[in-house]
Amino acid sequence: MSIFKITIKAGVPAVFKPNPQTVYVNDSVYWFNGDPTKSHWPAPSASNPKGFLQFQITPNAPSSQVSFPSPKTISYICVNHPGETGKIIVKTRKKKGAFGGKTKKGAFGGTTKKGSFGNTTKKK
Repeated sequence: MSIFKITIKAGVPAVFKPNPQTVYVNDSVYWFNGDPTKSHWPAPSASNPKGFLQFQITPNAPSSQVSFPSPKTISYICVNHPGETGKIIVKTRKKKGAFGGKTKKGAFGGTTKKGSFGNTTKKK
């Protein structure tokens, strides 16, 4: 699992960077308020201000972490400034095999050089 940072950059309107932010199921996201003068409050909607965080993020401070248990695309706004919007895309990780993908041929998986007995061995 990974932790991703979304920075709130000051401006009119302030912007979320990166936007969109792509994460994987059970990864975490936190916001850092890089605006030196205004508090911001990322939330799924104005009617659900505590959907991600219990409190707004004060200037030059991080939020708590939020994780996402299932794949989906989540649009969000700043409750304090509704013109500020962002998006988080939650994807499912591709599963890999026991060795993380393809493995190379082993010691006896291909052609070997002539050995001390002068013959060549090939796997059939």
